[in-house]
Amino acid sequence: MALKIAIVTEYYYPLLGGITENVHHTAIRLRAHGHTVKIITSGVNGLALPDHEHTEPAAEVIRIGRSIPVRGNGSVARATVGMHLWRDLRAMFVREQFDIAHLHSPLVFTLPAMSVLASPCRSVGTFHTFFEGSRLYVGLRSVLQKQFLDKMDGQSFVSRSCIDSLAPFFRLKDPRVIPNGVDMSMFSPAVPRLEEFDDRKRTLLFLGRFDPRNGLGLMLEAFALVKRRFPDVRLIVVGDGEQRAFYERMVPADMRGDVHFVGPALAKRPRYYATSDIFCSPVSKASFGVTLLEAMASGKPIVATDNVGYRDLLSPDESTLVPPASPAAFADAIADLFTNDHRRREMGENGVKKAARYSWDRVVEATLDFYHEILNRP
Repeated sequence: MALKIAIVTEYYYPLLGGITENVHHTAIRLRAHGHTVKIITSGVNGLALPDHEHTEPAAEVIRIGRSIPVRGNGSVARATVGMHLWRDLRAMFVREQFDIAHLHSPLVFTLPAMSVLASPCRSVGTFHTFFEGSRLYVGLRSVLQKQFLDKMDGQSFVSRSCIDSLAPFFRLKDPRVIPNGVDMSMFSPAVPRLEEFDDRKRTLLFLGRFDPRNGLGLMLEAFALVKRRFPDVRLIVVGDGEQRAFYERMVPADMRGDVHFVGPALAKRPRYYATSDIFCSPVSKASFGVTLLEAMASGKPIVATDNVGYRDLLSPDESTLVPPASPAAFADAIADLFTNDHRRREMGENGVKKAARYSWDRVVEATLDFYHEILNRP
């Protein structure tokens, strides 16, 4: 039976990130299965993808209200504001008559949380965030449990660490782990490298928003240590953020020619992985790590910070995890891989095999099974 599905999210293009990728690739594959999908999100003023990074929406997009940045949990989140959010959201659900609503981060205000109450159809919430304690959840525990969690028909989590961080506060309803995925046709060892970065230098890659928890400062300190041991190394930094000028000033003057701040990337992202020798992810706090899957699918070894979310996904077969907040340990792990070509190749090959278990096709099959289970309940 073909379904009509609403995907409600605070994040969709031109906003970049793991939730956006989840929504986009899920919608593509749900439609390929013959289902009707509409993406419900907010308008983003003053932000657009570069022309060369333009991506067609995966489904019809309905925009309600306006998205604004909200700082917290070591990152910059998004929330929707507007004069008539409830009226417009409720009217949209009544008009569209969806079979099921898939709500991303449904305890994060505003659109996904409001949709728990506004949607007359069955709903499944997907939780993406790992956190360490929450005054909000402690203070509003009973309200959030009764008005939001208990009203969802299903709950999925991108990793076990997400369940473990929420379980101390709430009664969870048969929580399922349905991870993020990766497009194995887009990210592959066969992707050609970028011409502007030849192979005469070893190349490290950092890819992510310039949020404090993503660790760009640590990466730059580690790079300076690596550069003193391996003069033929460069660092490509893919991403952007309000602190870009601060991070650019962190680079020692004699190394600036080998640190390339290239801005955000979408369509070119696979080629940045292809150009790198090691993918670096010095993130202090994470629930999963979509970029880790992309690097593995691209056949690249990984050096990453040891955190709860990364331990759910990574093993020594394809990565080296190092203690947090230690540029020296991060640099040593990179140096060890630079001196062991066999180990780098082996980690890359193991990564491709593991990434295949997380292909979007498999993830969306699990998502569809969950939808049908929910819809078939009395």
